[in-house]
Amino acid sequence: MTLVAIDIGSHKICTLVGEAVEGGKVRVLGLGHAPSEGIRAGEVVHVEDAAGAIAASVERAERACGVSVHHARVGVSGLHLSGTTNRGLVPCGRRPRPVAQADVDRVLEVAGSIPLSSDREVMHVLAQHFAVDGGTPVDSPVSMEAYRVEAAVYIVTASTAALANLRRCLRLAAVTPVGLTASAVAAAEAVLTPDERQLGVMVVDLGAATTSMACYVDNALVHLCPLPGGGRQMTNALGLSLQTPLAEAEHIKIGHGHVLPELDTDEREIEVTPFGDEPRRTTTRLKVSEVLAAHADETAERVWAELDDAGLHDRLPAGAVLVGGGTELQGLPQRLAARWGMPVRVGRPRGVVGLADAVRGPAHASAVGLLLWDARGIADAALMPSEREGDARGIARLIDWARRAFLPTRNGRAWERGAG
Repeated sequence: MTLVAIDIGSHKICTLVGEAVEGGKVRVLGLGHAPSEGIRAGEVVHVEDAAGAIAASVERAERACGVSVHHARVGVSGLHLSGTTNRGLVPCGRRPRPVAQADVDRVLEVAGSIPLSSDREVMHVLAQHFAVDGGTPVDSPVSMEAYRVEAAVYIVTASTAALANLRRCLRLAAVTPVGLTASAVAAAEAVLTPDERQLGVMVVDLGAATTSMACYVDNALVHLCPLPGGGRQMTNALGLSLQTPLAEAEHIKIGHGHVLPELDTDEREIEVTPFGDEPRRTTTRLKVSEVLAAHADETAERVWAELDDAGLHDRLPAGAVLVGGGTELQGLPQRLAARWGMPVRVGRPRGVVGLADAVRGPAHASAVGLLLWDARGIADAALMPSEREGDARGIARLIDWARRAFLPTRNGRAWERGAG
């Protein structure tokens, strides 16, 4: 079965075509990139331009592998994303009985139902843990004897307008989304180890315009937060400091930039092309690194403040894993580790074969994670069949279940026959 991922970033749009292989891995067959025209900070600002950029990325991936793309899982980022936790409970009947998968689906529906304003919609309902009869958390309550089933979930919501504009762009590009997935959550699927997810870890997606956090504790997503600022802000600051065009500032950042000025002993001069007809001048690597380090510290402070607000700064012994294009800046893991007082590493996609060298960098973590999301069949209650069939059917099923579980029948009460 062919799998397709389209990661919508603020700098580039990446399309991967692949297929599932044994062991929950994917083989990448084709790769396509295109500049993110019509996209700003992860959101569509010009429909036609964005649709054209998506189509260009898809076409390049098609040419690389000879496979036509019609459906894809799409990665979403941007400041409009937010998350919250919720709990749900459903009874099994007046007597305990084995919990069925239908009970699990029902409790996830209940837990995933939260009041939303008209401008918000649910993207993900991801189970954190279950419990039966108020007991200790369990991974799966199926087949356990219980009076009632409980579930704790993490719900990711997004701007209805932002998603509607993205869906319109996909339609214009002749792509049908099989699902929309938060890019930072997808990246976590590609780069985290089981031990990191269990002990407590943070994925930090350093994008061009935003920095997204996804925190995991006890193998469950517990916090998701996008923050303003990214690699483009570093380039802008460097351009202002050196009074040079942004293209030149980006070239200097990539070629000479790092964020450890206190360790820089290189006294070589760097030529700078100024605006207008001003003569070329020089700067030093130390000055470049001081500008970049100051912005790296600002990012570190914003992330730490968010962790503090969420009460997570002492619950992440496995530290932080960096993904996204911004991770390529030299010295960044070391500087952030010193600021946060925790281990920091660069996350490279795992579980991928095929075009491995092309997609094993941290910049492709989200795109690879989108492929793995479908290859591994990640459970997301926001996409349960009951919701796809429509609210009316879901309500009718709930009423029918309550009638069968609690109202008497000619042969006695339904719960005495194990119905539910």
